[in-house]
Amino acid sequence: MFRTAVWRAAAWRATAWRAAAGLVLALCLTACSDSGPGSAVSADTDLAGTAAADSINSSSSDSHTGGTVTWAISAPIDNWNLLTRAGDTFDAHQVLGAVYPSAFTVNPSYTVTLNSDLLDSATQASTSPQTVVYRIKPSAAWSDGTPITADDFDYAWRAQSADPAAASTVGYSRIASITGSDHGKTVTVVFAKPFADWKSLFSALYPAHVAKQHGDIAASSAWFAANPPTVSGGPFSLAALSTDHTSVTLDRNAHYYGPAAQLDKVVFRVVTGPAQQAAALRDGTVDGIYPQPQSGLIDTIKTMGAAVAYHVDSGLEVEHIDFNLKNATLGGKPWSKTLRTAMFTAFDRDDVLAKTIQRIQPAAVPLDNRMLVRNQAGYQDNLTKYGLGTGDAAQARKSLTAAGFTNAALGGRLTAPDGTVIPALSLKYPMGNQIRQAESELFAADAARLGITVNVSPTDNLDATLAQTGGIYRYDLIVYSSLASAFPSSADQAAYTTGGAGDFGGYSNARVDRWLNDAALSKDQGASSQSGVTDYLNKADDQISQDAYSLPIFQWPALIAFSPKLGNVRDNVTELGPTYNLRQWTWVRPA
Repeated sequence: MFRTAVWRAAAWRATAWRAAAGLVLALCLTACSDSGPGSAVSADTDLAGTAAADSINSSSSDSHTGGTVTWAISAPIDNWNLLTRAGDTFDAHQVLGAVYPSAFTVNPSYTVTLNSDLLDSATQASTSPQTVVYRIKPSAAWSDGTPITADDFDYAWRAQSADPAAASTVGYSRIASITGSDHGKTVTVVFAKPFADWKSLFSALYPAHVAKQHGDIAASSAWFAANPPTVSGGPFSLAALSTDHTSVTLDRNAHYYGPAAQLDKVVFRVVTGPAQQAAALRDGTVDGIYPQPQSGLIDTIKTMGAAVAYHVDSGLEVEHIDFNLKNATLGGKPWSKTLRTAMFTAFDRDDVLAKTIQRIQPAAVPLDNRMLVRNQAGYQDNLTKYGLGTGDAAQARKSLTAAGFTNAALGGRLTAPDGTVIPALSLKYPMGNQIRQAESELFAADAARLGITVNVSPTDNLDATLAQTGGIYRYDLIVYSSLASAFPSSADQAAYTTGGAGDFGGYSNARVDRWLNDAALSKDQGASSQSGVTDYLNKADDQISQDAYSLPIFQWPALIAFSPKLGNVRDNVTELGPTYNLRQWTWVRPA
């Protein structure tokens, strides 16, 4: 599930943190009245990952074709290449998702569906070797008339497997070949190694014919980064860009091969800061915002009454606390696991939520799985049966005493069975985050009940601290967030397999390595939600609980607010964000 969220918190939202039962109704998001399309639902009802999330605020028969929507983004777009690390930002996805087409769409319900505007089908034709065949619609073409073909898929593969600046090589590095046939409208992808999450691939197709005009992969990648789109393969085309990049205008793509967009234009306007975005929504400068949720901000939005619709969901950014097993006390002694388990058992997550995140999202509950989030297929509680995160200090002291520890009490100095006095431990959190500071201080207070001193301090460089580059950039425990995924089987390996790129704390368990590898290599029909894949993930997650390496705490909430006169606008807490269905946005009555 986890992918370090530094880039999302910094680049997607320009801050240190994302401060962000099967209903089948068309529901509206109205804050205080039924002024939007559909019937009302509480703004605090967590719909993320449910079927209702896909249909909330659906437009009714009074929808109005045409008009302009102005939507707030947090930062100017200075890199237009989503296929690169520097360009892979949330705001860029919001703007470019309707310009550069994707093979599949990740919906608010976490389901993954074929982009039927672009493709007639995408099927796994063979498992040995794994072979996926995409059939592009004959009418699918770039706005300059050039057909969308296998060449565009081939460019996406090479740009994300050969370019060192690629946003991610996951999955692309396993492809052995891409072959076009039927005048390029049939794309055959053969994998050298099986890849369960093949539906996550080709999430932004760039025009290969434009790339060829600008050199090799590196040169064309740089050109796409520096230049706004000149052609479109989606329902909108880029029409205007202010000189300071604080305003981007998309027009309906008159040459789009799929159903036409409802709106004439969408203007993305940079409004920095949650308070400023709320003010812009109030005064009508923008029609919608997707800011970091904060209790004061939500209170402000509530004062707007029926003039605004809003909703708070559990997002995919997951807060967790991890041990550094490279520390001899925490990872190098026969009693280290007992110590870690006791500290996690004494930690009261309910208390943390009550004093922090529930002030923003009253319905928030602790997260009990590292691989999957609530409402995601296969999610199950793999923590509380081991007592982790329950705040049971008595049980923690009992287990320590049974293992031969002494002085496990408030005011004491916990001593290990071999006579080692447990030294003071350093807990780091990203600077400038009051919620994380509160979490860390509460953890320290719970540890003190066991006779363990935990010194809490911020870090001004999370990357350097996780990498333990030396000097002040070291930790024994660390609190930060990671991004969950609708494609968990391939997202988890880096964080929890031995020597993985995201295995910052030095965790290693051969069984976990095997289970996560089996999940990633599954030849099932490419869906991470299948029971075989999630079974592997839950086995790995259960083992990590037994090893007491990492403890999930909660999902950061997500907040969307907009004019109740807008139809088909809804939260999508995945990386696609609320503009995932921009073609369908509409005014329910003339704006």
